[in-house]
Amino acid sequence: MNLNGMIAELKRMSDRELRELAAQYGVELSSGEVRKLRPLLDEVSFSFLWTGVPEPFIRKVESIIGPERTRRIMEQYL
Repeated sequence: MNLNGMIAELKRMSDRELRELAAQYGVELSSGEVRKLRPLLDEVSFSFLWTGVPEPFIRKVESIIGPERTRRIMEQYL
């Protein structure tokens, strides 16, 4: 599946399904956090793979889940 297909699939998932998926990767999210993070899916770009995740995007994630959890995710998965 390509990146756009994966993002489309994530958008179709319920909040509960997204929470369960995140938990499989060791990321615990509340329903409120999932709802706040969901609009950021529209900002994910294929260019992240080559240029890295832009600071403004990271700051948006930090404002939702906090800097410590964001840092752990970035270190573990990116």
